[in-house]
Amino acid sequence: MEALRKIIDSKALETLFPLPKSFQNNDIEIIILPVNKKREKTHITRQMIDELLPGSITQSLIGVIPFSKVQLKL
Repeated sequence: MEALRKIIDSKALETLFPLPKSFQNNDIEIIILPVNKKREKTHITRQMIDELLPGSITQSLIGVIPFSKVQLKL
């Protein structure tokens, strides 16, 4: 699967997405992945974005990364 990655200034996304405070005024990495299913195009409204971010996205990621006993040390 192909993917695109780019680091940009968070200000470039402020008009499209409500960003968490920790993302604001920082460089952020954007990762673009293709969707495997062919779907009809949907017009995305600001209300749809507000409903998705950040809580439901966080909830959808719970369990995606398997639990490991390995600890990272900084």
